[in-house]
Amino acid sequence: MTVWLKRIGLAAGMRNIILLRLLFVMANALGPFAALFFQRHYQLDSSAVAWVITLMSAFYLLGNLLGGALIGRCSFRTLLICTSSCSSLFLLVAAVLGSSIASTVMVLLFMLCAGLITPVFSVLTSLAADESNRIASFGYLHLASNLGGALLFVIGGYLLGLDSHYLVLFAMVASVLCLLASVFLALPERQNAMTEARRTSIGALVDVPRIVIVAGAMFFVLSVLDAQREYQLPLWLDGVTAGKAAGLFGAVGIVNALLVVVLTQPLIALTSRFGALTNLSLAAVFYGIGFGAYAFFEQTILILSFVFFWTLGEILGVTYVTALIAQKTTLQTQASLFSLIPILLAGARMVSVGIGASLITGVGFQLSWSIYGLLGVLFGGGCLLLAARRNRYATSV
Repeated sequence: MTVWLKRIGLAAGMRNIILLRLLFVMANALGPFAALFFQRHYQLDSSAVAWVITLMSAFYLLGNLLGGALIGRCSFRTLLICTSSCSSLFLLVAAVLGSSIASTVMVLLFMLCAGLITPVFSVLTSLAADESNRIASFGYLHLASNLGGALLFVIGGYLLGLDSHYLVLFAMVASVLCLLASVFLALPERQNAMTEARRTSIGALVDVPRIVIVAGAMFFVLSVLDAQREYQLPLWLDGVTAGKAAGLFGAVGIVNALLVVVLTQPLIALTSRFGALTNLSLAAVFYGIGFGAYAFFEQTILILSFVFFWTLGEILGVTYVTALIAQKTTLQTQASLFSLIPILLAGARMVSVGIGASLITGVGFQLSWSIYGLLGVLFGGGCLLLAARRNRYATSV
């Protein structure tokens, strides 16, 4: 991994950020498998699973708010060390507690830590990158998240298939590795700039460019579409694969992560000629096609093939919204704005789970997929038409 990062020309600081991000993604082993984990570990029904996932999203959201506030008050290393230490402790307590309610509370606190650390990596990337490689750096940060996700799905899917307790143990070990890496790896530090960011962040948020606000609204819609993979997809797979959902869901995650690894560089190079809003619109179209297709096909090979389309949407959505913030805003506002990205993801996840649970109960999975897919294509297509009209008007003027 380190040799490959050197080969593509990344600086040492950025390489360490990517390695840390990969480890912290793997430590959050309960997040991607939340629906199946709570269903099997605590024997919860589908409605209870929806409530727990909503609570996990809320704690993740609260963690991001806390993380955005702490970035200007604590050093990056302190945040990394404290978060990984607390994650290990919460999982240990959850594993030994006999009460399912108390154990669930510990898992929720674990998700609070996962949310707290997320904006730290975006700010670190912004500090380590310059204008010549900013989009590429955020692309590689997202690539690291998915490479960690690929490893997590391979190991986590296998462990969950054996017994849900093994998944908790794996998350504990990964958290300890995060702690050790946080202690020894060199990181960029600009505490003076971050202290200044703390003093002026509230006032600076008033001056956020309009294009960033519009992009944030579009990203929220994309996140509603993307959140289906965390609730609807595993439960749907459980229904169409006769109890083999864990293995197939793990395969979906592996394919998704490997596609990110393979496609990020060429896709960013291909789409860099377009504006950020156009790329976000394309992301909505890809999400709509990728998820909407599940309304019509249940064969394993087709399920995996349509992962290709929503992976394109994921790469475009995450890369361009983070790079746009780094390009269009000052350092004083970036800590707050980067903390809002996972908040948008968490809020969208709660909206998606709420709507998804109602749709599944009322009309079933197939029609739910159709509705989501159609809305994604219509939203993305409408935004592309508006962007084209805006460009024609700007050219004529």
